[in-house]
Amino acid sequence: MTSVRGDASPQPGLWGERRSQRRAMGAGERHRWSSLVRQEPVDAVVAHLEDPGLHGAAVIGPRGVGKTTLSRAVAARISATTHVVRVFGASNDSEVPYGIFSMHLARLVDHQTESPAAVLHGLLELVRQDAKGRPTVIVLDELPGIDTASMGVLMQLVLSGTAKLLVLARTSADLPEDLVWMVKDGLLATQRLDVFSRAEVRALLARALEGAVAESVVAVFYASSSGNPLVLQALVSEHLNTGALRRHGGIWVLGGHQNVSSGSLLEQLVESRMARQPESVRTGLEKFSLLRKVPLSVAMRALGPESVTELEERGFLAIGLGSNNMVALAEPYMGETIRNRLTAAEKAGYFQEMSGVLALDPATMDKQQLLTFAGWVNDAGMVLEPEVALAAAQAAVHFFDPQLALACCAQIPRGHRLEVSAAQARSRTYYLLANYPRAVSALDSVGPELLSALSPSDYASWAMELTRALLWVPDGYSRIEEVLAEVAWRIQSAAGEETVQAEKYLNLARFEFQVHRGEFAQVSEELESGSNDPTDREYRLNCSSLLALTLAATGRELDAVELSAAIEAEVEEHGLDLRMGDWHWQGMVLALTWSGQWRSCEAVLKQAVEFSAGVAQYRGGAIELALGIAYTYAGRGTQAADVLLTAAAQLEVRDTYNSLELAYSALALAFAQTNDVANARRYLAKARESAVFTLWMNRSMAEFFQLMALRWLDDPTAAAQLVASAEIDIAKGRFTTASINLFGATTHGNNEQYRLLEESSLKRQGPMAAVNVALARSHREGRAALALQAAEGAHALELSAVESRCAVVALDLARNAGEMRLAREAQHRLDLLMPEVPVLPIVPHHGVVPLTARERQVAGLAVRGMANRDIASRIGVSVRTVEGHLYQVFAKMGIASRAELEREMNL
Repeated sequence: MTSVRGDASPQPGLWGERRSQRRAMGAGERHRWSSLVRQEPVDAVVAHLEDPGLHGAAVIGPRGVGKTTLSRAVAARISATTHVVRVFGASNDSEVPYGIFSMHLARLVDHQTESPAAVLHGLLELVRQDAKGRPTVIVLDELPGIDTASMGVLMQLVLSGTAKLLVLARTSADLPEDLVWMVKDGLLATQRLDVFSRAEVRALLARALEGAVAESVVAVFYASSSGNPLVLQALVSEHLNTGALRRHGGIWVLGGHQNVSSGSLLEQLVESRMARQPESVRTGLEKFSLLRKVPLSVAMRALGPESVTELEERGFLAIGLGSNNMVALAEPYMGETIRNRLTAAEKAGYFQEMSGVLALDPATMDKQQLLTFAGWVNDAGMVLEPEVALAAAQAAVHFFDPQLALACCAQIPRGHRLEVSAAQARSRTYYLLANYPRAVSALDSVGPELLSALSPSDYASWAMELTRALLWVPDGYSRIEEVLAEVAWRIQSAAGEETVQAEKYLNLARFEFQVHRGEFAQVSEELESGSNDPTDREYRLNCSSLLALTLAATGRELDAVELSAAIEAEVEEHGLDLRMGDWHWQGMVLALTWSGQWRSCEAVLKQAVEFSAGVAQYRGGAIELALGIAYTYAGRGTQAADVLLTAAAQLEVRDTYNSLELAYSALALAFAQTNDVANARRYLAKARESAVFTLWMNRSMAEFFQLMALRWLDDPTAAAQLVASAEIDIAKGRFTTASINLFGATTHGNNEQYRLLEESSLKRQGPMAAVNVALARSHREGRAALALQAAEGAHALELSAVESRCAVVALDLARNAGEMRLAREAQHRLDLLMPEVPVLPIVPHHGVVPLTARERQVAGLAVRGMANRDIASRIGVSVRTVEGHLYQVFAKMGIASRAELEREMNL
């Protein structure tokens, strides 16, 4: 390898010297892709061609959006009744007379080529003969290149009524002047064809791959292709060929980092574009592919103003707004493809050439620039100085580029003074990859003699990283206690200002350990104190991040949301990389969900998915899991199952935060909510089999979902277990989770359980707490009006299942008290909810009849008029079982028929 300032490399080779051996993408396959999502433009163009008041249509759109594919779809639609002639212009103005009609010209006899008039007459007659009396459409592809003679023939064909015209052009400016006038006069319609939207990319991938697609896959392909359908198909083809895109559990997910391979379809696309460019453009693109993304001033110095202008005019560069005017390639896939094609020597040569004008000083670079610099040097096979390599590795982790991070860490030799810092960077990288054992091993690789030589602050920093990794591995807790004790001993044995920073590292490690174990009440006071530290922004924000999750669990959900928003704003303003940053985000998501504001949570998570292209491969499963959990708590079983299946497929590939058990548990409840008994039991079993070491919050939610699923499946012990869990949470100050458990347990609870629900909910914030309190009081005080108040609160939150439960309680209480107006109001509310909640979580009845969950379910369906066979099909049991349940219901309620059941349960 050469040094960063090594010798110049040979000049880069010309494009086209290394031709692909792989077959090109067929037009038929491209047509299949576009036809999956774009029928409206085809319909519109066909209508224009059939309009007697028009001479045809012009399809306008940038390169690669599918104009040719659309024209073929139009031709296929009209071919049974219309003669279609396809002619091609040139990429530039053509000087060859009748160039687009060269094939037709060859068919003319000698006397038809003696003069321009004879040629014109001969070509017109030839088109009429080929049409055999049918209407004719001329499809003109590839503008602006068309010679004057060809244009004259086209206009004669169109104006004489012999043919209509379908012209394809990238911009309106590419249209010849005659066609421009036709557009202005309303004789030639225009149809704009743009790149795919994200929604179209999602729909296209699902249909083309014939299966569900993880949102992280959509994010990556949409960002990489910029919505260009031709590029999108090439990207998908390449990922399929290499196995980076694969079906897992019926869901298409990304399984690893993808480099564009030699000879790929994507390389063919880039090679084709490059081959049509002048040498100055090819060289400029090769240079800029190495710069990746830089301020406009840097691009100007590196490439020269003329080159930057030329690249922008040809549509290769996108210049952003703002103080730095950041410049990047308009089509991101081109940069990676071009970089992969360049040899290490060519990259080193360009580095040597541009370093003289760029003044490449890592000390003055921001994280993005440092990442570009390191990637360039690493690709060129050159060596980074250890200090630069460490900073670059840290930047790579920040921007979710684990491969580059590990490559940079590898350039720091063993025995170097930065070896410990390099080990920490490697550990963070493996943590990002959810490979927690490797994250631990990276730190354990530091020898004891090196650790003993560290200052208290550096040792505490190393220990904090180690505890973060140990949180996720078996027996990690016991090691953490030993590590923290060693840090505390070193601090006590030392003196000086450095111990202050060491104590902060120790505090953060200990705080995270306690939060991980669910010891929120024990740590909240210290976190509050740390979050008010006026002297150290990063320490304050890290404490605040842990505090946000603590607040969410201890009843202060609204405070958690507010705190998380403040943290996010400050982090963005100062460009910080918080070590505990994930916790405030999780605290906000859970606080919104638990407080009943699931719609706000949905919006936050969908936005996170929308902008997750850079992190989707490593965090996509976690984001979709959070969205699925929000739907599950909201009682939206069908929506939850769809999202959770995708999340589980990704977590099976990379189990971020050991969350797979939680995903399976939420799926069990989601399927139970939709009466899919077989899948509910299946995922309950999978959850139990996959239980691993994880944080208390994950385990608590997993247990709640499992117990609630069991309640739906008629397990008689589930309610008692929910109450027992709630009592433990109350004792430990976890009022949010206690209240949630009690709400789930008290479907047919007693006064003592409702008292606990009221007391724990009174110690919470947010609208869902108010619903809980009103429902608990209505039951304890026998007041139907309070239950209706709770139902209205649930209605405002769009929590249909909760609203129905409150309405049922109101109906029973009103009937028992003889308050018929309130009973009618409750019944009306239930009737309105019927489309959304076909199976009530509890069934109304006089007095307290101890029906099981399954008996209530069967009774509710029977009251709604379903036959026994239909009920059996709906809940996945035999007709005989349904008959048995109805027999038990009749016996318990002292009735003998469905008619009596209906009278008992309805006004």
